[in-house]
Amino acid sequence: MAEELEQVSEDVVEKAKADKASSRNFIARIILFFKQVVSELKKVTKPTWAELRNYTGVVLAFVVVVMLIISFFDWIFYQGVVFIFTPTA
Repeated sequence: MAEELEQVSEDVVEKAKADKASSRNFIARIILFFKQVVSELKKVTKPTWAELRNYTGVVLAFVVVVMLIISFFDWIFYQGVVFIFTPTA
């Protein structure tokens, strides 16, 4: 599997080098760029509905955990500032 991907990557690189050497003007380079983008996008696989739900749940859970941690530190720093700057007259 890894050997196939490596071979495909090498082929893309070699083709890109050959295309670059053969076409030097600005318009040709832009066209080459978009051809390579389309070529790479054809390799992308879409997640299934179950995978999409799972990934969404993981991301939301991570965001909630980070939000709780940041809120906790914010509260701790607030308490420290109040403690330091409140007069005890």
